[in-house]
Amino acid sequence: MITDAQWAQACLVVRRAVRSSLCCSIASTNPDGSPHVTPIGSVMLGDPGTAIYFEAFNKRLAANVDRDPNIAILAVDSRQRLWLPALMRGRFSATPGLRLLGRVAPVRAGTSDEIERFRRVVGPLLRTRGGAALWGSLDTVRDVEIDRIQPLDLGPMTHSWRATQPRARR
Repeated sequence: MITDAQWAQACLVVRRAVRSSLCCSIASTNPDGSPHVTPIGSVMLGDPGTAIYFEAFNKRLAANVDRDPNIAILAVDSRQRLWLPALMRGRFSATPGLRLLGRVAPVRAGTSDEIERFRRVVGPLLRTRGGAALWGSLDTVRDVEIDRIQPLDLGPMTHSWRATQPRARR
């Protein structure tokens, strides 16, 4: 079970990861068992244990999750405001990233609320030529059920805050 505190932390990290890196990475498994990682800029967390992402140009990810719905989402907060002080101090004051482990549901039509929420996330970028090409016609989404959250372990850089984090119950 994911605690409210863990979910609040995950929401913050994912939001910051998308803002600082413009994406999260979703790992799936190819038919031959090899890993496949896809950058997805539309990962949005909802109620505890739930997320969505818009399906657009990720044909291999789509085929992989249709065959095997198990995924891992990697979200890394790449803000210099987080990393530079941590490098100077030798430790992070907050988690720099995490993995969300779960399963993807079949594709479905996005709701107007989901589409509007994503448009607010990308904001003025949607008005650029590249933003319009990438995100102008998003209409299908995948629901994700998150089972576990794993904060990144960067050794002594993350040891001080990891010791105070509640452990997920299974």
